[in-house]
Amino acid sequence: MAQTVIRKIKWFWPWQDAQEEAWLEQMSLQGMHLRQVRRIAQYEFVSDEPTRFAYRLDFQDSLKPKNKEEYLQLFADAGWEYLGEMNGWQYFRKPLHPGESAEVFTDVESKIQKYNRFLTWFGLAFPSYLVVFVALWGVWPEWMMWLNVGVILTLAMMWAVVSLKVNWRIKELKALS
Repeated sequence: MAQTVIRKIKWFWPWQDAQEEAWLEQMSLQGMHLRQVRRIAQYEFVSDEPTRFAYRLDFQDSLKPKNKEEYLQLFADAGWEYLGEMNGWQYFRKPLHPGESAEVFTDVESKIQKYNRFLTWFGLAFPSYLVVFVALWGVWPEWMMWLNVGVILTLAMMWAVVSLKVNWRIKELKALS
C-alpha cells in the first residue's frame, strides 16, 4: 500500500486529552497513523496498514534540552515513540499488544500533576495575550477599540472556562484516588 500524507484539523480542549488519544487510536485502526502534530488542532497522518497503536499525551512546556533528552529517553525505554509537540503537549505512541500496559501515567497523582503543569503554564501565558490587546488600546482607531473590547472579553471568558474545566478534571481525578 502506497503511503499518503493526510492532514486533518480537529479541535480538542486541554481537559479532553483522553478523547484525543482515543480519536488517534481510532485513526490508526483505519490505517491513518499520526506522523506529526503541527499547529493548534492540525494533525498530519500517513496512510498505511491498519495497526493498533496506543497514543498518550503529556504536558511539558519548559523542558531544557538536557532534561528533554532524559525525558524522551524515559519514554523510549518504555517502548514509546515520540511524535512531537503541540503547544507544550507531548505526543507519544506505541503498538498495542494484548496484555501490555499502554499507560504513561500509572497513578492518579501523575495525571493530576500533568494538569497542574498545564494550569501553571496557562495561568502565565494566556493573560499575556490580554496584555497585548490592552497595550494596543490607544494605538487603534476608535472604531477598532470596540473590536478590541470584544476580543479582550472573549479571551477572558475563554481563559476562565478552560481554567474551570481543567480544575474540574483534577477534582474528578482526586475523587478516584
